Amino acid sequence: MDFVSENGAGAPLQENGTAPQVLNVKKLRKRNRKKGFLVVKIVMFIVFALYAASLLYALLFALSISFKDQWKYPGENQTGFPDPWVWTNYTDAWEGLGTSGSGMLGMFINSIWYAVGGSLLGVVVSAMMAYVVAKYKFPGRNILYAVAIFTMMLPIVGAFPSQYRVYETLGINNSPFLLLTKASGFGFNFVVLYSFFKSLPWSYAEAAMIDGAGHFRSFIQVMMPQAVGVIMALFLVAFIQQWNDYMFPILFLKDWPTLSSGLYIYQIKQVRETNYPVLFAGLILSVIPVLALYIVFQNTLMDMTMSGGLKG
Repeated sequence: MDFVSENGAGAPLQENGTAPQVLNVKKLRKRNRKKGFLVVKIVMFIVFALYAASLLYALLFALSISFKDQWKYPGENQTGFPDPWVWTNYTDAWEGLGTSGSGMLGMFINSIWYAVGGSLLGVVVSAMMAYVVAKYKFPGRNILYAVAIFTMMLPIVGAFPSQYRVYETLGINNSPFLLLTKASGFGFNFVVLYSFFKSLPWSYAEAAMIDGAGHFRSFIQVMMPQAVGVIMALFLVAFIQQWNDYMFPILFLKDWPTLSSGLYIYQIKQVRETNYPVLFAGLILSVIPVLALYIVFQNTLMDMTMSGGLKG
């Protein structure tokens, strides 16, 4: 049997029954798709490279200012190298910057317990709630999931007045007990962990229950360890967010300033007398912990793998 082309010429078929012209068209389309995908990859690489360069430039700009002389900084080339290099700006920042009776050390300690405590409570409570909603059938569980999605769309700023009123009524305003409000169970952490536990086979928990484990023990010893990677990634993201948060501590933790809120308040109070090289030195010191944490755990942050499956 011969293949008849559009111009009427016959062409022998291949062994698989496909004409040569059809094979050539398929190869051409495949090659064009590869070229198009390569162009998209190149464009995306250029965009992200420019974005990374802008972030790196801002960091280097702040770093250069932190080494400049206070009296020469406003008049010299702001984008040039320091001349001379004033290394004492960092010691002055550590000893002199502060607000509400807290220096850099006090603000650093406040940042630690605020970021660690808030992130840990948020992730752990979200994991428990997501597990129950994903794995147990009870009336209203779909409503809980819908509420979790709905709360993510609510504007945070608009809720501050009501939050302040509630915290004042409970007596936890301007107190470390305010961290209890971070244990809400909803939000981004809930959505991610719900998706993970939803895809995790229930056979793991059933095997533990056959061996005599209860529901709580199955969750703690069997299901929870499989979500360690996701939980760790969510904890790191939440930690960085809490560390950089300045609005919440300013409104609700006035006597417990963190590095972010304390340096912001210090800058506002100084106005015309601000020593910008020392201030930028303090900003660099506040960024170092987060930067080191990101460098160490960058693979965990970038690889939030939703894994699961049966073996054996």
